[in-house]
Amino acid sequence: MDRLTFIDGAVVSVIDLCNSWSKIVQSIKDSHKPVFVCTNDKPEAVVMSLEEFQNMQEIVEAVRREQLGQEMAFNLLEIAQMTGQPIKQMNLNKNGMFEEVGKQ
Repeated sequence: MDRLTFIDGAVVSVIDLCNSWSKIVQSIKDSHKPVFVCTNDKPEAVVMSLEEFQNMQEIVEAVRREQLGQEMAFNLLEIAQMTGQPIKQMNLNKNGMFEEVGKQ
């Protein structure tokens, strides 16, 4: 259980979860803190509010987009070096086509 002490949230057993589901859900909504569900003192699951889950998903997606952007930039630089061609700045026009910046 010591692995969970750095996260501020309650720890309950599966039996407690079943017996007090409504109270636990209300507590999660009120506190915005997760509840860790344990079986035989071993963490098995986490219950959190939908709002907190959605916030977490937004953060994960933002990190994924950032990583993808960094990977794409690295790949473009690598291609430019391999081909000896400069990277051209492009914009997406109103028709959904890419155009080189400065050309019309």
